[in-house]
Formats: sequence, C-alpha cells, structure tokens
Amino acid sequence: MLRLALRKYRRFAALAIQETLAYRIPYIVNMVSIVVTYAVIFGIWAAVFSGKASVGDYAWAEMKTYLVISLFMSALVSGSSEYRTSRQIRTGNIAIELLRPADYQLSSLSITLGNSLCEGVLVSLACLAFAFATGPGVFPPDALSWALFVVSCLIAIATKFLLVYVFGLACFWTNSLMGISWLRKGLTDFFSGALIPLAFFPGWLMTVADWLPFRNIVWVPAGAFTGRIAGADLARSLAVGVAWVVALWLIARFVWSRAMRKVTIQGG
Repeated sequence: MLRLALRKYRRFAALAIQETLAYRIPYIVNMVSIVVTYAVIFGIWAAVFSGKASVGDYAWAEMKTYLVISLFMSALVSGSSEYRTSRQIRTGNIAIELLRPADYQLSSLSITLGNSLCEGVLVSLACLAFAFATGPGVFPPDALSWALFVVSCLIAIATKFLLVYVFGLACFWTNSLMGISWLRKGLTDFFSGALIPLAFFPGWLMTVADWLPFRNIVWVPAGAFTGRIAGADLARSLAVGVAWVVALWLIARFVWSRAMRKVTIQGG
C-alpha cells in the first residue's frame, strides 16, 4: 500500500519535471528576475561594506556567502504552486483534482518538489556564478555541518511550500490572488532574512521574527552554512523548524477542510 502511494506521488513529481522542461521559458524568466533582484541587493550591500572590514559583526566574506545562500533558498521554491492552486480554483478545475484518487495537499507537495528539482539546477548555476564573481566566502568546516545545512534546507523547502500552499487556498474566498501573494512574499522576504539578515533587526523585532516560521526559509540555512548558528542553538532552531512544519501542515489541512465547504459541484 505504501509502495503504491509513493509510486503515485512520484508520478506527480515526474509530471511536474516534464512540464517544467516543456514550458521552460517561464521558469527561466522567473529565475533571471530573481537573479537580477539579488544582483541589485548584492550591489547595495557591497556599497554598505565599501571601505569597511565589517558591518556590525558581519565580515564581507560572510555577508557574500549569506547573500548566495539567500538567493539559493529564496529561488528554490517559487510561487508557481501558489498560482497553480489559484488558477485551478478560479477556473473550476479544482473539481477535477477532487475526483483524482490522491490527496490534494500531498500531490501539490509532489508537484512542488518536482518543480524544485528543475529550479534547483538553474539556481545552483546562478549561485555558482555569484560565488565565482564575488570571490572567496565562508564554508561549513566539516561533514556534520554540511549535513545539518542539508537538513535545514529540507525544513526550509517544507516551510515555504506550506506557506505558499495556505496562501494559495485563500482564492476560495477572494477573486484575485495578487494582493495575497504580495503580502505573503513581503512577509517571507522580510522576516526570513532574505533582504536583511535578522541579526541587524532591533531586539524587539528579532524576538518577533524568532516566533514566526519565516526564519526557517533563509536565516537558519544561511546561519547553518556560515556557522553563525551552531551547536545547541542550531539544534533548537532545527527542532523549532520541524515543529513549525507540523503546525503548518495541520493548518493547511484545516484551511482545506473549510474551503471544501465552499465547493459546489453540479453534474449528473
């Protein structure tokens, strides 16, 4: 039974990969826009560090590495699943999805993972280009640090998918996703540390960010990679990240159950 279920959801991921390869231009354009955005952010930080050995307790080498990891994590899970869900809701094709012998949340996760595999190749190339262009950075010192970084990346992918998925379900209650998507992106970019490392936040705002799931998307993986978050602090951050993934999964289930009350399928 489990093998059949895994095979079914692997098929969703495989179809997503095929779709990405077939309609690759939109994905490439999306990746290029993200890279250009980060090039601008990088230029701003380069100006901030100009003539300075460090800003706060960040050396330029660590900040360069932070920006590359931020680019990688921000682009790894795009908003494509958000728009796919909203499009299905607005067009009524969600009814077809409900007829499939598959859990919609799990199938959406499988599709997102398939897309992320393709997007990961493009963003990895972009990150390598950034790394070569900007010079030496900071790297994990040992195999354990690399392993913990990978774990933090998996938590980041799950967290971002669930946030995108829950916000996408809001289309059951609104005619347009645009405003909701901008709100989600704004909150994610700000509180994840994608724009400004959380270490630069004032104390009260840092406390707020610590209580939110967004920090698991950029701040924790970047901290794990550079060594800024290590030892007991990293273990606690990963445990909190897992707890948030479980909580967001249950919240997504609750929102979906509420949304199903608004669905009316007519036919015969």
